[in-house]
Amino acid sequence: MQEQPETPEAAATPDTPPAQLPPAPPPSQLLVPSLPVFVDHAKQPSKELIKPKAILGRPVERPAEAAAAAAEAAGAAAEECPALGTRGVGVKNHRCQRIRASREAGSRFAMEGLDDKLILNVGGMRHETYISTVRAFPGTRLYKLTEPPPPGSPAAQGPPVREFFFDRNPELFSYVLGYYRTRQLHCPNDVCRDVLEEELAYWGLAEAPLAPCCWLKLSGRETRTQDFLSWEACENAHLDERLLLNPMEGQGLRNAWKPWLWVLLDQPQSSLGAKCLSLISTLFAVCALVIFFQETEVQLDYFSANFTPMGHGAGVGGNQQQQQQQQNNGLVYRRAPHLLYLELLCALWFGTELFARAISCPDKVRFLCSPLNLADIFCLFPVLVELVVGDKAERQPRLSLTLGAIRSLYVLKLVRLLGFLEKSLALRVLVHTLHSSWKEVCAFLLIWVAEILFFGSLFLYGELLGMSTPGQSELHFGDIFTCLWWTVITLTTVGYGDIYPLSAMGQLTAAVTATVGMCTGVLLVPVLLVRFQRYYAVALARQKLRPSGIL
Repeated sequence: MQEQPETPEAAATPDTPPAQLPPAPPPSQLLVPSLPVFVDHAKQPSKELIKPKAILGRPVERPAEAAAAAAEAAGAAAEECPALGTRGVGVKNHRCQRIRASREAGSRFAMEGLDDKLILNVGGMRHETYISTVRAFPGTRLYKLTEPPPPGSPAAQGPPVREFFFDRNPELFSYVLGYYRTRQLHCPNDVCRDVLEEELAYWGLAEAPLAPCCWLKLSGRETRTQDFLSWEACENAHLDERLLLNPMEGQGLRNAWKPWLWVLLDQPQSSLGAKCLSLISTLFAVCALVIFFQETEVQLDYFSANFTPMGHGAGVGGNQQQQQQQQNNGLVYRRAPHLLYLELLCALWFGTELFARAISCPDKVRFLCSPLNLADIFCLFPVLVELVVGDKAERQPRLSLTLGAIRSLYVLKLVRLLGFLEKSLALRVLVHTLHSSWKEVCAFLLIWVAEILFFGSLFLYGELLGMSTPGQSELHFGDIFTCLWWTVITLTTVGYGDIYPLSAMGQLTAAVTATVGMCTGVLLVPVLLVRFQRYYAVALARQKLRPSGIL
């Protein structure tokens, strides 16, 4: 709508006579156009117009200056209301004031609803979403983008911001934004747990629950990583226990032979001389083991000739009558002299080897704390004790039995020389499995001890109650410890049969004890089996990677 120009007579002023006015130009000449009206839909349409400073409808003597004046008026209106641009020239003043008041109140986007869109540029990847989407979780980093900035800050005075840039992982942000949309947090298949936790903490979603499907995958990868690190630490500790020789600097010429001697004794595969020395030690260990087996035959012959077989509750020496008969007959335990001399020769070799290993070892304390080295030390005691005691050992059968039990350590010495404990991967994995499962093993032992005490006491009083009934007067046990022994045998489902219940209450207790024992034993086996399989798979993978130089 354009207002009709006024006549020259109506536009005349007292300072300018009508006769001096120039003639009116034809309609084709330039006139200052009227600006369009911006309708405020929230109010009733207004017919008032903001007139420019020039007089509408009056012919302009200088059209260029009039056009510049109109542009200046439009620019001034745009500066007063920048949110509307050049269209604000035709809007009522209260419209611009309302928008300025909204900006001063702190609306960063100057938007009327939550359906307006927001652009998030994360690592060069642009994501477009609604403001209502990012306002789903208050307190997060994306939610704070929609909060009003502090009054008077540059963000409150500047133009509205619709795009934000974050120098973060663009792939993971897709899953973060998906959590805002679907309320379910997922993750890619190849993501690391630490990286995912760092990204979630940055976006303020550290407590967001992971979806079950992704949690299972992430937990499986984390478990494999932990298994690998645990087995790696076990292997490093195993190398330390083997007392591998470290470079000895500053030892001087006087101790230069110690590294060479240690490698010769501790690493049989290092040289031909080390292999020969290891073979000789193995032959001596086999010889000592044969002597030990031969000694057991002599001991069995002696005890079968002087003592009756032991029954339940009998001692090692039988009753007093049997001991008196032994003293009257003068039967004594006599060991073959050649067996003693052969064992003494083996002990001298073992002692010399042990002494050489001790003086050449780089870490004396760790050497003495090694279980296998302690077994080598104890193997020397039986021969030394028999040499010191002499003939007195022949009249003390208990001493002979004790020394025979110590001689059984020859088996461990042979096992160490053959390298079974170090070369067997499955055995090392089994030891590491038990070591890593010590909490579960301790819990199982506590449960087992509680069951032994409970069912042992219940079995005792159940049998005693059975004796009070007519026709029941026989017992197979004499104290509570015998009942505890019966409980152990029943819980493990061994069942020797030396002690069995006679009363109905005792039989019921035995049935419950056997059932509970089977259920308890099943609890620990799957835990150890699953963990052993995981560690064994990691150990095999590590063993394959080591020859290739990766590890």
